[in-house]
Amino acid sequence: MRISQKLDYASRALVYLARKHDGELVVRTDAIAESEAIPSSFLAQILHELKRCGLATSRRGKTGGWKLAKSPNQITLLEVVEALEPDTLGSHADSAGESGSIVQEAYAAVRDASREILKKTTLESLAANAEPMYFI
Repeated sequence: MRISQKLDYASRALVYLARKHDGELVVRTDAIAESEAIPSSFLAQILHELKRCGLATSRRGKTGGWKLAKSPNQITLLEVVEALEPDTLGSHADSAGESGSIVQEAYAAVRDASREILKKTTLESLAANAEPMYFI
């Protein structure tokens, strides 16, 4: 499975929003970009796509910004992948030849296992693991 830069940035932005999630707080694009090392112009495009997919919402104006459309425990990485790049988990193996079908079955098992892991991985669980550690 190849993770595109777009999918990586979107996932990082969503985890950032999950860490800040309280249901009301909105976060400015530049704060996400700076914290997650994502180019602002690319992040703006990604956030608008996440909004179209129903994963993020925005508020306009001076006090505007972004927040999750749902609770972090209700959004899985599988939803993110399927919303932004559904072909990422597609099957590309060819069943031609004597060994084609057995090889295709093996890759299908890998795809299914990947889907299960992504389905079990919520933004909430990632945000909990992403909390910065402070040393005194």
